[in-house]
Amino acid sequence: MSEVASNMKFGIIVAREFEEYNIENLTPTIENLRMLGCRPENIVVKYVPTAHDLVIATQFIAEYTDADGVIILAPRNRIMGTLSAMNGIVQIQIQWNMVVEIGGPETAENIVEMIVLQNEMELDAPENNRITRHNFS
Repeated sequence: MSEVASNMKFGIIVAREFEEYNIENLTPTIENLRMLGCRPENIVVKYVPTAHDLVIATQFIAEYTDADGVIILAPRNRIMGTLSAMNGIVQIQIQWNMVVEIGGPETAENIVEMIVLQNEMELDAPENNRITRHNFS
């Protein structure tokens, strides 16, 4: 088992309106995160009534938890094809610097890869490597 996600925390948002999709995909998504090293206590699953509620629930996770990323468990084409939902999700990603993936079990590897990239880039950012300069003007 890989340990790459051992210190990562995830929120999974499940829209009850996609009941059949959820039955097939929630457990495999959680298992994929665990296979990547995520501890069970670092996976928070929240349920919302409809797809319409996914954006605000993503905002809640970004604002009120210390999650590193959010998985929206939903048929990718249903969410990606809804302009208003995608606009809201993109705004959350930018505002909160939060990785958000949409889909099923395949999202586990994708979200971990993106968080690793984010962490690497943060460590390599010039402000983290810059010698402190004093402005005497």
